[in-house]
Amino acid sequence: MFGIETSKDKLLQLKNNYSELKKEALNISLAEKACDDAWHLIDWVWADEKQKDSTLTKENFRIKVYRECPEMKILHDLVNSFKHRNLTNPKVYIKETKISPGTFDSSFSKEFDISRLEIHYGDNSNIDLDDLVEIAINYWDNLIK
Repeated sequence: MFGIETSKDKLLQLKNNYSELKKEALNISLAEKACDDAWHLIDWVWADEKQKDSTLTKENFRIKVYRECPEMKILHDLVNSFKHRNLTNPKVYIKETKISPGTFDSSFSKEFDISRLEIHYGDNSNIDLDDLVEIAINYWDNLIK
């Protein structure tokens, strides 16, 4: 579809959107797109894996992905919240999301007060959205050869 034909193409699209998000850390549209790409790669990669193993179900593939990369559960909930507003089957408990404008721009490291989108979940855990997407990129990079 418009040049996105393989999992590798979809991963490259994700990396490009992530690169844009790093420049505009508080851009919710870019954040949504990057999360959407990161999550929906699961369907693309499952289709590839199913060609190698016709018995592999989507459910079993998701279980494998969640076990190997638990952060994918957070992506699942974020993407489905963006789409549906309310979740009927959450994978993690997202307490809140925060837009945190910083005093330093994104060229500074995270040790500085840079702008970020924060996800607070579970038992007092939190993760910056760009870190979450980066974890997903690294996971998919290792899986897609």
